[in-house]
Amino acid sequence: MDLKGRLLARLTEGYIATLVLLPVAGCTHVNDLALANSLANDTTRQAAVASIVASDRSKVPLLLSWARKSPVADECGLFSGLADAFGQLKTREAIPFLIEDLSEYRSCGASFAPWLNGPKVIEWNLPAVGALIKIGPEASKALIAAFPKMTKEEDRRAAVFVVSRINGVPEAGAFLQSVLDQANRERYWAEKAVKSLRENSAGR
Repeated sequence: MDLKGRLLARLTEGYIATLVLLPVAGCTHVNDLALANSLANDTTRQAAVASIVASDRSKVPLLLSWARKSPVADECGLFSGLADAFGQLKTREAIPFLIEDLSEYRSCGASFAPWLNGPKVIEWNLPAVGALIKIGPEASKALIAAFPKMTKEEDRRAAVFVVSRINGVPEAGAFLQSVLDQANRERYWAEKAVKSLRENSAGR
């Protein structure tokens, strides 16, 4: 075979090899998308989380990328699935993502008054809360550090709840006491303000 023939043969072999590999790469992408949709779906979420946990931490980089940018339309459902998976895997790298959506409800915005029920109901209804409790002390410390910047009442309440449910954090007691002291001061001055307002209104 001359030089031109050998070059043509090599190019042909490379082209065939590329064709063989392309379906495999495509299949991986399709499988990842199927997993994302399974996590987002209430019916298939539990099985999807189980398969992720069975793969140990191999899926963590993929899951973290989905936390930054959802590959599916149902972002709320995917959030619940990701939180469940991160909690089961105790994924410390996911703590900032979970804190960012700390008070997001599993029911995608609808609240069925979980705070009037027991701790387990709260942990299930707020996926990030349940996940952070499973992750443990590092999550508690991160919440204590983030608490001063929290402006939403729901986030602050959820943070206090999580910290109270995690043992082994020496600074947790002082943190919770400081929150209680602040709440008592605010209540004291609020009560005085209400009393003053009523007296002023009555004197007119």
